Amino acid sequence: MAPATAALVVLMDGYIRVLLDPYITLLEVHKLMYFLQVAGEPLGLRFVKGHYGPCAENLRHQLNAVEARFVTGDMDGGNKPDEPLDLLPGAAEDAAAVLASADEVRQRVERVRLLIEGFETGYGLGLLATVHWIVDREGPRDFDHMVELAGAWAPRQRGFTEHQLRIAADRLHETGWAEACE
Repeated sequence: MAPATAALVVLMDGYIRVLLDPYITLLEVHKLMYFLQVAGEPLGLRFVKGHYGPCAENLRHQLNAVEARFVTGDMDGGNKPDEPLDLLPGAAEDAAAVLASADEVRQRVERVRLLIEGFETGYGLGLLATVHWIVDREGPRDFDHMVELAGAWAPRQRGFTEHQLRIAADRLHETGWAEACE
C-alpha cells in the first residue's frame, strides 16, 4: 500500500469512527483528499469549484485503484456523490502500519483530522472546504465579501448561513489553515 493510499484509508477510518453511519460517501472522500493535498501531500489532483465544493475529476482514477482492495462501494461513483463507501476488514490496520514509517504523511493526516473535527458530515466538510477555497484562492476583501463569493458559487453554497460561514472561517484560522477573515 502506497503512503498516499494509506493516508486515504486512515482518514476514511477516522471519519467513519465518529459517525453513526458505518460508511463515508464519495463526496466526503473528495473533501478529505482536498485537505490532504492542501496540507502538502503531492496527490496530483486538479481540484475545481464543483457543485458541492472543491472536487477533482482525476480523483476517480486514483480511487479506482483502491476499490475492492481496501474499500467497498462504487469508488467511481459516476454522478452519485452520496455513494456509500466502507473499508474492508484489515484495511485500516494495514494503512496505519504503512504510516508508522511515513512521518510526513502521518503528520499531514493528523493536520487534516484536527481541522475536520466537529465537521464530520457531508455538509460540514463541504462548508469547510468551500470556505477554505474562497479564502485561499479567491482572496476575499473581508468576511462580507467571502459570504458574497460563497453565495455566488452554487445553490448548495447559497444555503450556508453567515453564522456557519463564520464558524468555518474561524476554524480554518484557529487551526492554521487560513488567515483571519474579518
